[in-house]
Order: sequence, then structure tokens, then C-alpha cells
Amino acid sequence: MEEALRYVRENPEIRDVLITGGDALLLSNKTLDWLLGELDTIPHVEIKRLGTRTPVTLPQRITPELCAIFEKHPPIYINTQFNSPLEVTPEAKQACDRLVKAGVVLGNQAVLLKGINDDVHVMKKLNQELLKIRVRPYYIFHAKQVKGTSHFITPIETGIAIMENLRGYTSGLAVPTYIINAPEGRGKTPILPQYLLSLNEDEATIRTWEKRVYKYKNYR
Repeated sequence: MEEALRYVRENPEIRDVLITGGDALLLSNKTLDWLLGELDTIPHVEIKRLGTRTPVTLPQRITPELCAIFEKHPPIYINTQFNSPLEVTPEAKQACDRLVKAGVVLGNQAVLLKGINDDVHVMKKLNQELLKIRVRPYYIFHAKQVKGTSHFITPIETGIAIMENLRGYTSGLAVPTYIINAPEGRGKTPILPQYLLSLNEDEATIRTWEKRVYKYKNYR
């Protein structure tokens, strides 16, 4: 971690630092307090992000003591991973309430999983339940080809169909971005239904979520 901090200090283009990989909140309170404090001393670091699934799987980890640490080191963004509306339990809500009261901004990165949430009604319900506990749906990740989990991978068309049936059918706040991680670490790539049908210097042809097609003047 000291080597990572040294790298961040020496590269002023870094404005956003993510603590993850495993699970950031399986670090001790003492380590987290130290690490966030070190990042606070680096002038070009504007925000800190943490990746964790503990609000889902270990909500008792979100203690008043942990939240007091987060309150000392704003701004902090936490992305968690609820994959099913059944995971939005009273205990998870209590954990998220504590984080929100500590000033933490919460987002969710679901993974599209065959037989778990590869259904538009399940995904819509998940996102709506998340908003009720103040967790903003952020990404739906297409499942990676990880050894031992390939049976969860869906066709890409499944994810596109889910996105097609979220936009317009629920609040925009409940519509995350469907993402494929490009091979060789080439970055998160959004995969969307096609709403822009054509574009030239004079006009665009667009399709709405109701599948109505319109011409739209392209002002210059």
C-alpha cells in the first residue's frame, strides 16, 4: 500500500483513487483510517472510492466506528454489489442508512447472472429496491469468463433486452449502464440499444423507447 501511495503522489494526473480488490471493507478500521488519511494529504486526489459487498453479505461490518472514519475523510464513494432484490434486506438497509448518514455516496454494480437476475422484471425490481435504500444503480456488468462461474454467463442479447425494457418503463434513476469489460484490460465498454438510427450534418434519425422514429434537426 505504501508503494501504491508513492505512485499516486508521483503522478498528479490521478484525481480519483479506488480501494478494492478483494473487498476494501475487510481491511481493519485502523488500516482504512490510515489509508484514507494518507490519500487526504495528496493535493491532487479529489475523491476516494471503495469497492465492497459487505452491505449485502456482512452488513454488521458497517459499524458506527467504521462510519465515523468515513465521516473524517470526505468525499467517499462506495460501490457495492447487490445482484438480486432478495438481497435488499432490512439489515442491508440499516447498513446503507449508516453509510449515507456518514456522508458516503452509494452506488451499485450488479453482475448479470443467468438464473439470478437475467430477467427484466427482476432487474427492474432490484434497481427500484436499491433506490429505496438510497443506493444508485450504476453499472450492470456482463459476467466475466472466470473459472468455475461460466454457467452464470448470459448472451449479450439478454443484457441489451433488459436495457431496452428499463428505459421508459421505470425512473431514469433506476437505469444503470450495461458494461462489458473489454479484453486485455482495455476498459469498460457501454453496450446500449440503438436509439440513434442515422446522423448527418443536417439531421439525426432517432428512435424513442416506445420505438417511435423521429427526425431531429442537427443545429450548427
